Amino acid sequence: MAELSARDCVVVGVGVTRQGRKLGIPERELRREALDRALEDAGLCRRDVDGYIACHGGVVFEDLRYLGLGPLFSWSLASGGATAISALIVARGVLALGQATVVALGYGVSPSSFRGGSGYGRYGYGYPELFGMVGPSTSHALHAQRHMHLYGTTSEQLGAVAVTQRAYAALRPEALGYGRPITLEDHQSSRMICEPLRLLDCCRDTDGGVCVLVTTAERARDLRGAPVRVLGTGTGHNIRNWYERSVYAHHDDIAPARERAFGEAGIDLGSVDVAELYDPFTISVIMQLEEYGFCGEGEGGPFVAAGETGPTGRIPTNTGGGQLSGYYATGFTALVEGIRQLRGEGGATQVSEAEVALVSGHGGNGGVQNTWAHATALLGAGL
Repeated sequence: MAELSARDCVVVGVGVTRQGRKLGIPERELRREALDRALEDAGLCRRDVDGYIACHGGVVFEDLRYLGLGPLFSWSLASGGATAISALIVARGVLALGQATVVALGYGVSPSSFRGGSGYGRYGYGYPELFGMVGPSTSHALHAQRHMHLYGTTSEQLGAVAVTQRAYAALRPEALGYGRPITLEDHQSSRMICEPLRLLDCCRDTDGGVCVLVTTAERARDLRGAPVRVLGTGTGHNIRNWYERSVYAHHDDIAPARERAFGEAGIDLGSVDVAELYDPFTISVIMQLEEYGFCGEGEGGPFVAAGETGPTGRIPTNTGGGQLSGYYATGFTALVEGIRQLRGEGGATQVSEAEVALVSGHGGNGGVQNTWAHATALLGAGL
């Protein structure tokens, strides 16, 4: 594992509000509550925060006054579900350059409660909409159709993703699926959304706020928040594969993101104890498991169906239920769960002796359906 330096990035505080549908709480208030919780978690106060990155899709300058912050900079960053890790990458650079000592990554949306907010409930992807490709379900359905055609992947194997993640969520009180497990029969009887994706193959927007506080390793040693080290990060963008006419052969441009993150961390896939993968649809989990190398190409469906992503499987995956059954915080869902697992805060679905977590994010369309950005983060427990 790469040697720790004083200015390396460490997560020291996490704040998560209530997550759900139609909470009726203004977005700015969700962001304030998340910040309050993160500061309490880290043992910091507002004057300690000297950098702020808004990760909720809109430029909201009034946030600083409402949040009571006086940072050296306030930036907005938007790359859909890749935003959380992308903001983490930006914060790493700021900390390494000595431009700040504590950076807050703030998120909070209410798409199911208020119209015209900064959530991601509306999608506009240019000319593909003229031909009926409206919303991300259409492109992910094409992923699934191609995968089925080439590898024999079945709807039941997609359902295995949904059932496994709901089993995790059913044990986690903060998850929307808490206490409500589903069966494969439930999945198969759920209505078709965009063939072959059924209702239980799809996540949905939720209201909620998240704040993640990052600082240097040197500063983290003096704080009470359980530290989680950022071992490595990387990005890719599927617009590159669109130019090669292979856009549906890849979930995203994962290869460069994976290689940069693992190269920087100085570890291999065998070191990863838990995977928290961005999961807007069940096919996304299957294809990412393959492209990260947890199983072979075309083997993702049988891999999940065999229980390999469950608590006793080869790689426990989306241990809080993910976005399918936990909550949808636009990339922060996976990041927060990765942090919780490494802190030993996973409750009934805690992975024993988890030391390294792989987290992914996906979003930020390049103007053509399925040209999403991809972001990878490798996190490590402690300093």
